[in-house]
Amino acid sequence: MKSASVQHIDHIINNKIYTTNETVLRTLNNINTNIMKKLTNISPFILLLIPVFMMMILTIATSITPDAESMSAAKTTTSTSVAKIPVQRLK
Repeated sequence: MKSASVQHIDHIINNKIYTTNETVLRTLNNINTNIMKKLTNISPFILLLIPVFMMMILTIATSITPDAESMSAAKTTTSTSVAKIPVQRLK
């Protein structure tokens, strides 16, 4: 059985956790409503174009960076053939 002081401390802690969570949720809700109010003034067509532009940027960025295989192939241009030297056989 908990004493009265432990119960009081538990009550204070629970109230602090509740109030901090409540304030965080309130600020997040205010941020969400502000964002939604701003987005209502933007055309839906423009909002649908955002993913298209992002994919274009990602495609261009990956096509510009050279592949590791092409870079290693460009660096190693030495020939791998072995020169054959004629050998005379002794009888």
